[in-house]
Amino acid sequence: MKSIIKKISIIGMAFAFSHAAIAAESLYSSNVQSGLVDTDKDGVIGARDLCPSTPNGSAVDNNGCPAQTTQLLSIELNVLFDSGKAEISPRFYSELQELAAFLQQNPNSTAVIEGHTDDKGSEKLNRELSQKRASAIADVLVDRFRIQPDRVKGIGYGESRPIDSNLTEEGRAQNRRVVAEVYAQKEIVNERWTIFSVDNGNGNTNTALNNIY
Repeated sequence: MKSIIKKISIIGMAFAFSHAAIAAESLYSSNVQSGLVDTDKDGVIGARDLCPSTPNGSAVDNNGCPAQTTQLLSIELNVLFDSGKAEISPRFYSELQELAAFLQQNPNSTAVIEGHTDDKGSEKLNRELSQKRASAIADVLVDRFRIQPDRVKGIGYGESRPIDSNLTEEGRAQNRRVVAEVYAQKEIVNERWTIFSVDNGNGNTNTALNNIY
């Protein structure tokens, strides 16, 4: 009787071990292998990728997420234009000096000059006028203050982004504005998780299998 019970126990243990082995094999095939695959081709394995659907060709950080831009400052430029005009009088160049100095001191930063209007006149004309004014300021930064052209961009939003009511003269005056938004690209780590290894920046590598968990 004891011999029969012993055989049943051995068979039960063998079945349990076999089931566990199948489960372990399933775990390996479905989780571990997939975790080693770089599905979005950004150089970061799936087990380490916090943004697994990064668009092809995007610059990413060590977590597989796109590099982020950081806003450094926002300056409302007190530059006045004649009605319907986009020419900047030299007397307003001093208004751009602070912005130009900041860009010169921070060579990795870029500036977007935003032009805005009130809702007087047609939407099309307002957008065109705001674009001309924003571009005029960008041109002064490039031509007079020697900021590289690819670091400054003018965008005209016309009347589409009011910050006050257009029902009063005071509100319309607030909406007729030019704003400089300055950004810097967030520094990204060169370290990358690949399917097989990670470069830790000093020439040494560790296998991905040793770093998944």
